Amino acid sequence: MRAHPHPADQMTPVERKKALEEGRDFDRYPAVPFMSEFKCLFTRIGVWDFWHDPVKMAEAELRVFERFGQDRIVIGPNTRGIAEALGAEYVYPENGVPYAGRPKLSDYGMLEGMEPVDAKSNPRIRDFARAAELLMEAAGEIVPVEASIGGPFTLAANLRGVELLLRDLRKCPLEVQKTLRLITDSQKSCIDMAAEYGLGIAMADPVANPMLVGPKIYEEFVFPYTKELTDYAFHKTGKKVSLHMCGKTNSIWKYLAKYELNEISLDNIVDLEEAARDLGRFVPIAGNVDPVEVMLNGTADEIREAVYRCIETGEKAEKGYTLTTGCDIPETTRPEQVDVFMDAAREYSRNCHL
Repeated sequence: MRAHPHPADQMTPVERKKALEEGRDFDRYPAVPFMSEFKCLFTRIGVWDFWHDPVKMAEAELRVFERFGQDRIVIGPNTRGIAEALGAEYVYPENGVPYAGRPKLSDYGMLEGMEPVDAKSNPRIRDFARAAELLMEAAGEIVPVEASIGGPFTLAANLRGVELLLRDLRKCPLEVQKTLRLITDSQKSCIDMAAEYGLGIAMADPVANPMLVGPKIYEEFVFPYTKELTDYAFHKTGKKVSLHMCGKTNSIWKYLAKYELNEISLDNIVDLEEAARDLGRFVPIAGNVDPVEVMLNGTADEIREAVYRCIETGEKAEKGYTLTTGCDIPETTRPEQVDVFMDAAREYSRNCHL
């Protein structure tokens, strides 16, 4: 199966991205509904296969792109893939979102026997490398393909457990730093793998949101590693990173502005007007249609209204704007809802730029 441009678009996502980067006319604003396990129900590919079978991974992504024509394909290893490569266990339900089992890092003494992931030899990461190869061959000339590597702090939470990690920030901060070093080096190896296949990098660090950790903790335990990773990814791939942050992130915008970002996508609880004005002067922003109230439960008119409102607000960002959902849409969202989201993006932009 090979990717084809969506018949309703005048440009491919690759052409659109290049036009935006070069300041040329473009047909519509980029649009990326975050779909995650929605792809499983849509394609009827099981959750286990979607995360473990490279052929099924690629098939799911291509079938979703064929239907919706979104502006990006994102594959793993993601947080769970890297955590599994480091020895963590996950439960994969027949339907729904996989979740972490018993934390791998029950004692920090275990760090002594742990080495950073070598993406070239680790069998779990090789699953995603094979999927990357298939996708770049089938779709790389049409749509940007990115490898998600999660976020260092969220990966630490998956290895240690959220409650324990938050406690450890006070009781044993040096051990947390050692864990983050191990994780960051593992992520850098995955960036090397992505660069080998021509992929960009996506990151998501939901546990690092300031509603959980606060800006001081973010500065000490999140910013240095995320900065290192975004700089490294830009150097290795030649492409800036797509970063998603959950929660109300205003208090850490001064840090987000320092990353090498293709975009920072914002939770739907963030005021997009404020973000466009204050954060959009430094980095491109993305957001932030409500994935539940609008995408899952909203009417077609409500989806269109939300899309129009987001684009009308987001396009004020000096550094650029991408229409996205505020987080992953629920897996039970009807495909027709995503059709409306994408069609609304096309309708809003029609005759605006080409």
